[in-house]
Amino acid sequence: PAVEKETFSVYEVLINGDLVEKDTVTRTPEHIVTPADYVDTHMGTAHSRWMIAPGPWMPFSMVKLSPDNENAGWQAGYDPSIESVGVFSHVHEWTMAGLGMLPVNGALKTKIGDQRQIEKDPEAYRSAIDKTTEKTPLGYYAVRLTDYDIEAELTSTTRCSFQRYTYPQDKDGRVMIDLKIPAEYRYNILDASVNQVNDYTVEGYSVQQTTKVWSADDNQDYTIYFTIEFDKPIKHFGTWINDTIFSDEKAVNALKPDNIGCFAEFDTKTNPVVQVRTGISFVDMEGSRRNLSEEVTKPFGWSFDAVRNNNQKTWNDILSRVNIETNDSREKTRFYTNMYRAFCRNTFSDVDGRWVDATEKIQRLKDPANEVALGCDAFWNTFWNLNQVWNLIAPEWSSRWVKSQLAMYDANGMLAKGPAGMEYIPVMVAEHEIPLLVSAYQMGIRDYDVEKMFSAIKKMQTVQPQKIGDGLTGNRDIEAYLKYKYVPSDLGRFSNSLEYSFDDWTVSQLAEALGKKDDYHYFADRGTWWKNTIDPETGYARLR
Repeated sequence: PAVEKETFSVYEVLINGDLVEKDTVTRTPEHIVTPADYVDTHMGTAHSRWMIAPGPWMPFSMVKLSPDNENAGWQAGYDPSIESVGVFSHVHEWTMAGLGMLPVNGALKTKIGDQRQIEKDPEAYRSAIDKTTEKTPLGYYAVRLTDYDIEAELTSTTRCSFQRYTYPQDKDGRVMIDLKIPAEYRYNILDASVNQVNDYTVEGYSVQQTTKVWSADDNQDYTIYFTIEFDKPIKHFGTWINDTIFSDEKAVNALKPDNIGCFAEFDTKTNPVVQVRTGISFVDMEGSRRNLSEEVTKPFGWSFDAVRNNNQKTWNDILSRVNIETNDSREKTRFYTNMYRAFCRNTFSDVDGRWVDATEKIQRLKDPANEVALGCDAFWNTFWNLNQVWNLIAPEWSSRWVKSQLAMYDANGMLAKGPAGMEYIPVMVAEHEIPLLVSAYQMGIRDYDVEKMFSAIKKMQTVQPQKIGDGLTGNRDIEAYLKYKYVPSDLGRFSNSLEYSFDDWTVSQLAEALGKKDDYHYFADRGTWWKNTIDPETGYARLR
């Protein structure tokens, strides 16, 4: 049996009942392996996307702190084949990014270096890394930045990051805080500000926009507010706008800058460790302060390890709900890592329940403990497996998804198939948030206004697309679909005939469960319209 303290035990070896060896052995307590220990956040990051990276993420977190080592553009973010790091950034949501930080020393440089650089760029900061020091377990990321001889350690809560930097003691340390970072979807900064509040604190905001993120119909608009606290006093603080450095400015503001940021310098010769905790909000500055206070400062103070342990404990609460039996640890790593990825979506509401809707108005959820503003890239065909995973393993999160969608409906009158940043991004096709909501009801998850949910679902399948804020919501081809009972290929996307018909069938199932006979028969009929795409000669769907 396992022991709780060091124990000396006697062992015997017998062959055919004869004693051949006898001695003592020292037994010591060992770490009990949990499901979280099998997760490797490094897995799946090669040739991946912005929202898949190694980093200490939490379930459905707002902060997704991670090392970025690629230039801006498609599939930007992290690739394991690149042996350098440009920045550790806080936001890794499909079309959203921002707030990068990196510990450095030496000459001041205010540009993030190119991933392709071989020799050090005299005008840019970036560091080669020792890949053998890179650690990527759940809830923790660590690596040695060899150009600066700095060990960087990262962990996080839902809305905050916590970083620990260990500098060489022969020189002072510096932390770069960059508001314009290389991302998969490039963004423009419309307005930004950074400000040294006191000897330990930096605050600011960045109003950002990515134009035409999926089509000509939509722009991604959002503002990142941040509160950054250090555990030792700032020795020197400066800022920059584009190529101009303001070495002694405590505050700076700019409209439409190409680049903007600040740097904080510290005495690391006596104590080489600098800790930094950061809270962000998409609502306002008070939100970032409150998020930091409630999630880190009050419960954990300056204990990096306590934050890390909380991250792992939170994940184990979900991962331990499924137990797989195998003697192959690789199978457990594959399973629990994939299960981990299934819960890496995004929260956009603060701890007090406030969030920003698609028209940039502040809304508030009534019960922040059980209601969260949730966003993601799309619900495109999540009915294949992801809906079932959430419903069966974490019904409380399925409930929160329903309530989040209904909050968008209350605020702006429509549900959303691509609620990135709580906006209406018309990504992919159909309105497949509908199967998610209906499946939750069918699985007995019903702690919300069911009649409102049905009204919202029915509306999505019967009205024309609508422009809301800077986005578009609704079925693009519904007019042709309702007229012809399929989508002719010269009037829209023919495949939407199948997508729309499936959603219609799910509406009929909810209507039947609620005793709405007329709605049931109407949508059940529409649920057969997929047959209008089938070529009777081949038996397959064919353009017409």
